Formats: sequence, C-alpha cells, structure tokens
Amino acid sequence: MKILLPVILCAFSLCAEEFCMAAYNVENLFDAKKDGTEYKEFIPSKYGWSEEEAENKFKNTLRVLKDLKSEVIALQEIENEDLLKRLKNELGFKYHAFGKNKNAAVGLGIVSKYEIVKAQNFSLKGYERFRPILHAKIKAGGEIFSIFVNHFPSLNNPNYMREAYANALAHHMKNGGEKKSMLLGDFNIIDYENSPLKEVLGDGVYDLWNELPKKSRWNYVYKTERNALDRILLSKSLLEDAKFRYVKKSFSVFKEKYLLDSKNAPKGNFRGFSDHLPLKACFEIIQD
Repeated sequence: MKILLPVILCAFSLCAEEFCMAAYNVENLFDAKKDGTEYKEFIPSKYGWSEEEAENKFKNTLRVLKDLKSEVIALQEIENEDLLKRLKNELGFKYHAFGKNKNAAVGLGIVSKYEIVKAQNFSLKGYERFRPILHAKIKAGGEIFSIFVNHFPSLNNPNYMREAYANALAHHMKNGGEKKSMLLGDFNIIDYENSPLKEVLGDGVYDLWNELPKKSRWNYVYKTERNALDRILLSKSLLEDAKFRYVKKSFSVFKEKYLLDSKNAPKGNFRGFSDHLPLKACFEIIQD
C-alpha cells in the first residue's frame, strides 16, 4: 500500500510540515453482521441489506477517503471499530480512535497517519442512544493539538438536545483540550450564527465556512435546501499560534462528480455513497 507522506516545505532557515484534515459523515457504514443495534434498514437479509451491499458501501467510502488525500480524517456514522480498523489498514494509516455508546447504532472515528497520544469519549447522561463526543490529542511535527469529533442529534430532534451537546463540548474544550483545538463533524445546525453552538462558543472559534462565498457554503441537502450541517471550527488560540498555522483559503468541500446525482446533490447511502460531502482543510507546522 502506497503511503502519502506529509509535505515538507523549506524557505531560508525555516521549514514547514504541511498536512490536511478532513471531516466526513459517511452515512451509515454498516457491515453485514447482525449485532442487535442496527437500524432496521441494515439488519442483514431483512430489508435487502446484504454482504454485497455492505461491501459496495465500504469500497465507495474507501474510494472517497483515498481521494481526499488527508493525513487525519474524522468520521461519523460508522457501525463498529472493526470497520474503522479496516478503513485504516486499507489507507495504510497507523493510528485510529473510535467512540460509540453501548446501545447506539453508529459511532465516531478517527484515522490518522500521525500518532494519537490520547483518546477518550464523553457521553452525555440521558443521551445514550446518540453519539458521544470523541476527543483525541494528536502529535504532528513535534506539536500536539486536539480534535473533537462530533455528531449532534439530528434536526428531527428538538433544539434543546443540540444545546446540551454544545454545552458539553464547550465544557470539555475548556477542561480537557489543548489550546490548539479543532472541532469537526456533523453538528446538525443549519444557521450557525443563531445556533446554541454559536451562543455557547461565542468568538472563541472560527468557522471555516467563512472562507467560501455564501452560495458555496453547503455540503448537504435538507428538504430540498442546500445547507452546511458539517463544519470545521478552529479555536482562536490555534489561529494565533506562531508555529501551528491554518493554510489560508485551503478549506474546501470535496465535490467530485461521482458523489453527485443529476441534480448536483449528494447521491446518498442507497446509491452506495453518502448524503453528506466531505470537508477538508490544511495546516502547516513551522520548524526552526
């Protein structure tokens, strides 16, 4: 398996190691084994879900992850750790972290070329059927940074549930994260400026959607409307760090044609892909 190495750029006496992060809700990546926690559509042999369907979904997901060309990838809606390990191995990555509540159908994952020095899950009391918040500390180029992988309750649930997640995320950022933090994933928030996440985090983070013109700020279609349910948020302390830098204008939505249908919307799970499009951003670590 060919492994892409991080880019090392040098100018005069300074070198910069550049790498990219991605966030992707893969939409229900299930295997074909019956575990008892599946959504009914993914119970093997009952609703048409089979070994063939599961393998097709896995191969399509792997294709997207390879094409993203990112060193660290945050994933949502993965059934189990075995599937995450298989993705990691197929990509030629070395590290992973996984989080899932006991009775939930899907969980969260990270696959990384860089060392994950610590990983832990934060579950919200009373929200066990949903996802935890997955926190990992990653070491790259001698620097350690935090990522918080999120999948808030869907828009079919009342807003107070997403508010609870926003408060929990802010708490764990303050008490357990590095100053250099990234918040990635599916926040299930359409209007960020008027959301509980914005209310709780205030001006402490920067939303990378601001890098794109308004007409391009979407990666999901909700009730025929284009929306940005997924986000990459950067802590202000990360943006102000002298050695760990966001590469300006590197934020993008991965919109390859094979992911889109005839209406230019994501194809969705039952066409073998996802109803979300991945997000990507790049960073550089300045080395003396």
